[in-house]
Amino acid sequence: MNLSEYLRLTVIIASLALVPATVARGATVDEPLTAVSQPAGLRVSMVSELQPLAINQMHSWVISLHNAQGEPINDAVIQVDGGMPLHNHGLATSPQVTGRLGEGRYHLQGVRFHMNGDWELRLQIQHDSVTYRTTFNLTL
Repeated sequence: MNLSEYLRLTVIIASLALVPATVARGATVDEPLTAVSQPAGLRVSMVSELQPLAINQMHSWVISLHNAQGEPINDAVIQVDGGMPLHNHGLATSPQVTGRLGEGRYHLQGVRFHMNGDWELRLQIQHDSVTYRTTFNLTL
């Protein structure tokens, strides 16, 4: 392979590496993000009320909690934080669960992503004297 072919191949590979990030920007998250807690025992899902997700815009999410049998958890205490692990910084806001909506659903307000890239939303959930944790990953 000569230098010209090598450079052409390098450009093609680099371009393909950018495709997933480009497709995910401004993504519509109309399907809930789902995860299993650590330790196991809770099924956790989240869906944004803002569609599509936007940079520098405050928005809310609905968190759903169910036990391993699929029964809703209505009496949990949830704390949320997050950030961009690759940039080593957190969220610019302090999201709070502001209400219980019934059927295992909780209203999370005050989320704002201030730049494109890979984000995490980390949940700490207290239920029946057990602390559960889960992380949701998003690319904007």
